[in-house]
Amino acid sequence: MVARRKRFVTKQVTVPEAFARYCADFNSGRFYEAHEHLEEIWQFEHGPVRDLYKALIQAAAAYVHLQRGRYPGASRLLRTALGYLEPYRPGPAMGFDTEGIWRALDGARELLEELGPGGVERFPLAQRPVMDFDASALPAEARRWRAWGFDEEGRPLAMDITVPA
Repeated sequence: MVARRKRFVTKQVTVPEAFARYCADFNSGRFYEAHEHLEEIWQFEHGPVRDLYKALIQAAAAYVHLQRGRYPGASRLLRTALGYLEPYRPGPAMGFDTEGIWRALDGARELLEELGPGGVERFPLAQRPVMDFDASALPAEARRWRAWGFDEEGRPLAMDITVPA
C-alpha cells in the first residue's frame, strides 16, 4: 500500500478577515466552516488570546454536534467553551462581546441539559449567540493582548499560513 502524502497550500490571512468569516458562517448556521476560519489563526496564536479563540472554535464545534444530534459532544463542548471564555468576561476581548456570548452559550447549555440526550433533536439551533466583533476596537485590543497577526500599532498584517489543501 502506498501512503498518500498530505497536500498543503500557503495562503494569506488577516485576523479581522478570519473573524468576519467566522461570524458570518456561525450566524448563518455553517458552524463547521466557522470553526475552520478561527482554527487557521488559533494555531499560530501563542499569546493570551489563544484561549479566547479556542472558546469560539469550541462554541462552533458544539453547534456542529447539535446539528448532528450528538448530545455528549455538544454538552462537553459547550461546557469547555464556557470555561475557556470565563477569563475574558466581562469583556470585551478582541472586539467580541464575551459576556453576551458567554450568557448565550450558558443558556444553550442549560436548555440542552433540560432536554437531555433523548431530546437533543428538539434543540432549537436558532438559540445561539449572535457572533459579531467590533473591528474599530481591534487596534487597541491587539496591542492590549499582544495578538498574533498585528503590528505594534495594532494594525492587521497579511500573514502567510500553510494549511491542508
